Amino acid sequence: MEFRPDHKFAVARRFKALRRKATLSQSLLGEIIGICRQSISEIETAKVMPHESTWARFSELEARHKQPKIRMHIDWR
Repeated sequence: MEFRPDHKFAVARRFKALRRKATLSQSLLGEIIGICRQSISEIETAKVMPHESTWARFSELEARHKQPKIRMHIDWR
């Protein structure tokens, strides 16, 4: 599991950055990592820190999103 930053604003920036890059709504991100939209909003406004289990699921999603996409060659026959 990746180390969770201590500062709420650093966590908030990462949540917002991933959500915008992946074009996810707060509701959809919450559904993917198992929390409600309101919790995503509170994390993104730096009101709360995510629970360790939430951070683990978020970090896993963030890592998968950063992986390069596999591209198929045009002539793959």
